Formats: sequence, C-alpha cells, structure tokens
Amino acid sequence: MMIGGASNNFRFGGLATGLDTDQMVRDLMRAERVPLDRLHQKKQLAEWRQFEYREIINLLRGFKDEYFNLLKSESNMLSQNAYKKYSAVSTDSTVVTAEGSSTAMAGSHSITVTNLATAAVRQSASGVTGQVEGTAAADFGAATGKSFVITVDGTHKEITIDAGITDVASLQNAVDNAVGAGKIRVEDTGGGILGFVPEAGSGVHNIKLSGGAYSALADLGFGTGANVSNRISTGDTLADIRNKMSTPFEFDGGGNMNLVINGKVFSFSHDTTLRSMMNEINSDETAQVTMQYDEINDTFKFTAKQTGVGDTLQLSETGSTFLASADVTAYTAGEDAVVTLDGQKLTRSSNTFTVEGIKYTLLKESTEAQTISLTQDVEAVYDNISNFVAKYNEMIGTINSKLGEEYDRDYLPLTAEEKEAMSEDEIEKWEKMAKTGLLRNDSTLEKIVDRMRRALYDPVQGVSKMLHNIGITTDTYKHKGKLIIDEEKLKKAIEDDPDGVMNLFCKKSVSYPTGYRTLKADEKAVRYKEEGLAYRLFDIIEDNISTFRDNDDNKGVLLEKAGITNDASEFSNMLYEEIEDYEDAIEAMYNRLIDKENNYYRRFTALEQAIFQMNSQSQWLASQFGTGG
Repeated sequence: MMIGGASNNFRFGGLATGLDTDQMVRDLMRAERVPLDRLHQKKQLAEWRQFEYREIINLLRGFKDEYFNLLKSESNMLSQNAYKKYSAVSTDSTVVTAEGSSTAMAGSHSITVTNLATAAVRQSASGVTGQVEGTAAADFGAATGKSFVITVDGTHKEITIDAGITDVASLQNAVDNAVGAGKIRVEDTGGGILGFVPEAGSGVHNIKLSGGAYSALADLGFGTGANVSNRISTGDTLADIRNKMSTPFEFDGGGNMNLVINGKVFSFSHDTTLRSMMNEINSDETAQVTMQYDEINDTFKFTAKQTGVGDTLQLSETGSTFLASADVTAYTAGEDAVVTLDGQKLTRSSNTFTVEGIKYTLLKESTEAQTISLTQDVEAVYDNISNFVAKYNEMIGTINSKLGEEYDRDYLPLTAEEKEAMSEDEIEKWEKMAKTGLLRNDSTLEKIVDRMRRALYDPVQGVSKMLHNIGITTDTYKHKGKLIIDEEKLKKAIEDDPDGVMNLFCKKSVSYPTGYRTLKADEKAVRYKEEGLAYRLFDIIEDNISTFRDNDDNKGVLLEKAGITNDASEFSNMLYEEIEDYEDAIEAMYNRLIDKENNYYRRFTALEQAIFQMNSQSQWLASQFGTGG
C-alpha cells in the first residue's frame, strides 16, 4: 500500500525495464506497513477502553445523583427522611395540614387556629390615576361622521358620532346604548371639556378611549396630552405614569425615581416601565417585599414577604415624590399566627412552623379544634429501599457483565485497507465484536464490586441489625452480589424498628462524619466501621469518580484512569497519555515508512537508469558493428 505524500518527485516507472514500479512498491510497503497498522489498532483499543470506563463512570454518577443527592430529599439514602416517613391526616385540610419528618412520632395532636399570620402592607389610600378627560372643548359638528372606541373593563364598543349627537346628553345616550345604561357617566368638566366617569356602584373600573376608523377623539377634545384611560398599564414608562396620575410626581434632578425599601436603594430612570420596576423590586432578596399595581382599586401596594408582627416594611424616597403623589399612606401592620396546640398557646410569625418534627401549615382560622393524626408510612419507606436495591442491582449487574464479557483476539480493530473491502453493515458487526470484552477481568472494576459487596455485609459499629435481619440477602453466586428482598420481612422491620433500619443505612461516623476525601487511610478505616451501608457505598463511589483531589493529589481512581468530559481529567489521565504515546509512535513510524518508500523508488529509479544506460550502449555497439560491415 502506498504511503500518501511519500515524495514530491514526478516519477516515471518502468520506461526502461517495463516493470510496474508503483505496484511493486505497493507490495513491498504492504509488509512494511504492518507495524503501523498494529499501532493504529492499539490506539483504537485504548480509545474504546477509555469510552467503556467513562460509561462506568457515568453509571456510578447516575447512581450517586439519584440516591446520594442532598437536593433530592425523598430519595437521598444518606438522609434520615428516607427511612422515617409519616402520613398526616387533618380533620379539615382547608384549615390546617401537617407533614411528619424523621424526628416525628406517630400519634394524634389537637390544634385550633385562632389567627393566621399576615404580612405588613403599605398602599395608596385612594385611586392614583386621573379620570378620562379631554384637554379642549368638544366640537360635535366637526366630529360628525367619525367614531371612537370605548373599552370598558376589556370589552370594546365603537361609537359613531352621527348628526343626532350634538351635546353631552345625546353623547350620554349613545354611550348607554353601546355599553349599557348606568355604567358610565359623560360629563362636562368645565368649558365644554368632556369627561367619562364610572357611575357609583356600577362595578365598572377600567375605562379607555381609542380612535375608530375615522377618529373623532381629537374633535371631541381628546388630543395630545389628554388622559384617555383611568387606569395605569404595567407596560407604561414611569414618565407616562407620571402624566396619567391625578397628582403627577416629580423625578429627581437626574430624571430618576429613588425608593428605599428595607434599607435597599432602588433607582429607576424615567423610561423604565412599571413592569420592569416591579420585577426588580419583587426579585430582590434584600428588600423582601412585593410591589403590585391593583387595577381594580387603582392603587399601588407594597407587601412584606415576611409575615408576622415587627418592622418588616420600611419604605421611603429620596429626591423624587412618587410615594407622596401615589398617596402611599395606608398601613396595615402584620400579625402573628396564634394557635392552641395540644392545650398550649403558641404564637408564630409564619403560617408554617415545625413542632416536634411535625410541620404545620395554617390555611384558615377556625374556632373548632382540628385533629392531626400521624401514622408511619411503611409503604413509602419500603419503596425507597426497594428502589435503591433495584438500582444497585442494575449497577452491579452492568459492571459484572463487563467483567465477564469474552474477548476474541481474532476481532481486532479494522485497518483502513480492510474497511475499504467491507460494507457498512459488515464494519458495524465487526467493530461490535472488537469492542466486546475490553474490560474483562479488569482489576479496577473487580475491586469496586468486591468493596461494595463487603460494605453491605460488614457489621456497622453500634448497630445490631444487618441486611439479612431486615429481609435483604444476596442471590445465588452466579448473580455476583445482587440483592433480593423479602418484602414481608422488610416491611415488618420498618414497622417494628424504624430507627434500627435507618441506622443500618445512614448512621454517620462519629469520629469522621465529613471530609472523606481528605482522610488518611487509617482514618477512612475508622469511618468505614462506624458508618451505615449507604455512606459506605457513597465513599466507594467517591473513591472512584470524585473530581476532588485526595491527600495524594489524586482524583477518583476511574477519573485518573480514563477521565471524564467537562473536567480537567478529560485531558489528564492514564489512557489519554497512552493514546498520545501511540499517536507519537504512529507519527514516527509514518515518517520512517515515507523514507522507506522513497528509498524503494530511488532504487527502482537507479535500476531504470542502469538498464537505460545498458540499452543505450548496446544500441551504440550494434550500430558500430553495423557500420563496419
């Protein structure tokens, strides 16, 4: 096979000898290429092994994320909550609900909700927006034949100014016909200027005027600067809102509004929308307040996020006058929740609180005592443990299958020449066989499996129970460490001794409860003896996939061996270095083969030149003898 790029010389093979030089060089180089092909195959095998290790790493990461994750409290097997669960029933769940934690006890509790906790509120004492009102006297004659749209609480009606509408009274009739009588009063606010006002007791709140196909608004006095809506839109800028308010506020000298809420300073420019302003305030963790615009009552409202009695809502302004113009003077103090629990009066600042492991949520006041009944949720705990065991079996089964796969040395990675002679389907089938068994009897994986088996059956110091005591045993030897559950026995153990089951799995080491990766070998041995089974499995997984370095500056064993994407180990691991070494060897071998191929061509060229010279001499001698004759 030719080595691409072997020479830049323009070759003429076989002109003197008649030999197929290129084919002869190909045949010679085919044998020379064998070591290069072997290097490519070894590199490919290393890459496949790296992929297989990373699949195991991801398998362990998935198990850790599902069962050793602090953010997943329901399935976190390192938490007591996974083993002690209670179902709580309230006689009236509209008044109060409850939830039992791992520290609760089964039983009944009586609770009377006398008062709910409320938050402090500061709001406008009255509506803040000006009424719908023109800026010039209406010219009904000029408006004849034109129209406008009146929107009442979201319902649009078009009114055409015909020849019969000549004054306020006739316009009132037209409005009544469009939206219904007794809803909106049309009035002359002075000098022929029109105003549209909700009738008292009508239930109408939001009125807005807009132009029709041929707008009559300008002729009716609603030109530039007129107030065509009696409500603010959250999409309006603060400059627009200023002009719509019945008492326009002033910005500071820089054109900003400056609010101070619970010590946090907010500054908003005149072109900030009300929606953006409220979003910024409401999402701020320091201010701890919610601002809203109440469209029904046309008021601004600030509500403390923290309920209960106390100074939870401080509100002031510097340099601008928004709060004064919006008349934010109405104040309602926050109140504490007051309950009687099992005969004892309790005062709490929140409607959610915990007493003796039971979290109560107050929803409604009631003079009647409610009964909260807590019973142990055996099914939930059983499901947690059985799901954990099933996932463990799946993990162990996958690793064991890799350890037991047969490796067939007849199926090596294909060379480029071999692939050219095969179909895509044939290549796929061949490579599937070539990838099988790459981790057979792998010592690293065997150690993981062995450590996990031993971790589940070594006794936990200070805990009398072992797995077989609660109905969990190993299957036959051929299943290599998989667990089987006796459902009846496990449920009985959960019901009779929930603390014993809990401690077997999630007991913390007294000597070394934290910082596992920084412990020395003898300290890890002490921790191992003292901790529960779930913690042991967690530690084993950490030893193999942790991205944090230990006292020897090493990451997890599998990461040191194969690395993982999106981590420094991706390009710093043993297999990566092995692959790089193969790449260097391949490059060096490739260069040697180029030299070898060029050398063959030089030899054939010399042969051609020698034959050509001999032929020339023969022809000359022949010509000499011919002349002499």
